[in-house]
Amino acid sequence: MSLDINALRQMITQDTTAIAQLKQLLIEERQLLEQRKQDGLQEIIEQKSITVEQLNNSAKLRHQILTTLGLPTNAAGWDTFLQRNTATLPLCDDWKNLVSEFEECQKMNDVNGKMLARSQQTLNHLLNLLRGKVAAPSLYTAQGTQTQHTSSYTVAKA
Repeated sequence: MSLDINALRQMITQDTTAIAQLKQLLIEERQLLEQRKQDGLQEIIEQKSITVEQLNNSAKLRHQILTTLGLPTNAAGWDTFLQRNTATLPLCDDWKNLVSEFEECQKMNDVNGKMLARSQQTLNHLLNLLRGKVAAPSLYTAQGTQTQHTSSYTVAKA
């Protein structure tokens, strides 16, 4: 297989740019979630989807290269690929930085996901209170199955 080092360098550069953009979008998303502002979230989600799709396309290309070379199709396989050729050896540091930035994005995305889940849980709780429903704790029967007893109270009468 003929390797185009410039194409590999360009792919890593494009991925680095996409990761930086994703990181910025995650920061903006977190700010909106912290402020409980819904305006702008849809646009950020759409931009994140486009950016992630670009990263997925690069991952598919890396997978194809590794499969063609008979190497494991994971990060270790890509490391091996870069280290075994003197022409690709200079790309190792850029690749490691890219992986590090990607891991940071994953952590940021996890935090945003937890914030979103907590906001949704709070909203559901408030809606249930307005509906006059009190969430009951889950209980277990003697057989070990989970049951929920719900009760409702009248909040106001017309």
